Amino acid sequence: MNELDWKQPALFGGLIAGLLSVIPGVQLANCCFCAWLLVGGGVAAKMLINRTPRPVKSGEGAKVGAMAGLIASGIYLVITILVTLSAFGADFQRDILERIRESVNNPDFQETLQKLIEASVNQTPAQRLISSLPGWIVFAVLYVGFSTLGGLLGVALFEKRRDQPPPPQYPSGYPPNYPPQSGGPGGGPDAWPQA
Repeated sequence: MNELDWKQPALFGGLIAGLLSVIPGVQLANCCFCAWLLVGGGVAAKMLINRTPRPVKSGEGAKVGAMAGLIASGIYLVITILVTLSAFGADFQRDILERIRESVNNPDFQETLQKLIEASVNQTPAQRLISSLPGWIVFAVLYVGFSTLGGLLGVALFEKRRDQPPPPQYPSGYPPNYPPQSGGPGGGPDAWPQA
């Protein structure tokens, strides 16, 4: 992978997967087999294929997809931190827990959710940040895994050069003393084919 220019494809694929995975409404596509992560890994693999003069192997597609997944998870982390530290993030989390509590009929579960709501209201931003990090780790693993799969699928779909035969290999010393010298092993002008 050292001779491949993987940085720009990984960055572009990671930006696609990361940004589309955090935009409200658009992020719902990730409910379907983490679609944006597969797309980001596939785009990274396609860009790598377009930039490489030789056929790209499946493992190389997986590597560039994994790099794109790391970038996407970094984008998710930064946006999660910003939302968690803001007052909007705390209000949003409380609203979600309130809606879940109201929709559940089990009194024990409602009581547990009420305790969670009260605890989240009293949390400092640092405490909210620390409590959100385990969720980020889970998402980071998912982002890298599905982007790697997207890179593999990208190579399988877009790499068409793998069925081509390699260029012919010439023996060492080929062509021998061209143009042939008279009296040498290649013969002289008399040994050239006559038209």
